[in-house]
Amino acid sequence: MILRELRLVNRWLGGLPAALREIQSQVQRISKEKRDSRKIRIVDLGSGSSDIPLALVAWAKKKGYPLQVLAVDRSSSACKIAQHHTRNCPDITVLQGDAQQSFLKENGCDLVICSAFLHHFTDQEISGLLKDWASKSRAGIVVSDLHRHPLAYYGIVCLTRLLSRSRVIRHDGPLSVLKGFRKKELLAILERAGIRGARLKWRWAFRWVVVIPSRDYG
Repeated sequence: MILRELRLVNRWLGGLPAALREIQSQVQRISKEKRDSRKIRIVDLGSGSSDIPLALVAWAKKKGYPLQVLAVDRSSSACKIAQHHTRNCPDITVLQGDAQQSFLKENGCDLVICSAFLHHFTDQEISGLLKDWASKSRAGIVVSDLHRHPLAYYGIVCLTRLLSRSRVIRHDGPLSVLKGFRKKELLAILERAGIRGARLKWRWAFRWVVVIPSRDYG
């Protein structure tokens, strides 16, 4: 029930389209640049119930882009739900694990993505994660996360009280906004990670999307 409500809140507040828009753009870029027939490999960290992989694969099939998505989450219950939702989608593999483990050591991937996930870590941890992912993803990283803002905070307080029966949702929704980022904080994290040339975009509702092409890593 909690994951279902989280999925609905994510859709109401634009989290899904904010991330998808930039991920789709990167898939199109990768497709133009790759020189072989292999599938584009994407790793979604903190995937939850795999909403983004499912939407991404559905879009890619319509456009003719061959994808293989690894959906990673540390929660066993989230993985069970994701496995159920993706049971008819062979292009998505669900794996239980932690983002700080190295899933990319052997073969790497084309793109690392994560949405509404990095705010669970400290700034120093985030810098380390981004540095690690950027060194192992051939095309780069797309991060979507929350903008810490008073309107976002009080908006989510009102929304969850009106529409959710879950005490967890009512508590964790506003708390997540408080753990979100201001622009200068994201820029400082990127600088600490040694990442140059990242594109930082604001999307409705109160979302930051960071696009880090691999060529800008150094």
